[in-house]
Amino acid sequence: MPIQGDLYTFSKKNVDNAPDKAGVYALYQSDTTTYIGRAQGGSTTIRSRLQDHYAGRGGNCTKSATDYRRETSSNAASREKELLIEYKNKHGKLPKCNDVMP
Repeated sequence: MPIQGDLYTFSKKNVDNAPDKAGVYALYQSDTTTYIGRAQGGSTTIRSRLQDHYAGRGGNCTKSATDYRRETSSNAASREKELLIEYKNKHGKLPKCNDVMP
């Protein structure tokens, strides 16, 4: 099942208002999923990971996102893997900014 939740514009305001919790997120360019990632919790939250991507610390590929979805999860690593497997099964490859399966 894809990430549940609203689609947000990938803007500083929206990123800075993302949850300070563990979970998963997907970055998009228009309607195309370009990256699926996770935030394990503690000091690495959905907000901090999205801020990294927005600032370009995740590389140019993720910095060019236009939108994102997010979902809190107590087991972010497992949920991320589930999302990547689902994406690969549907499209025959990983999103363009994901290098390898975790």
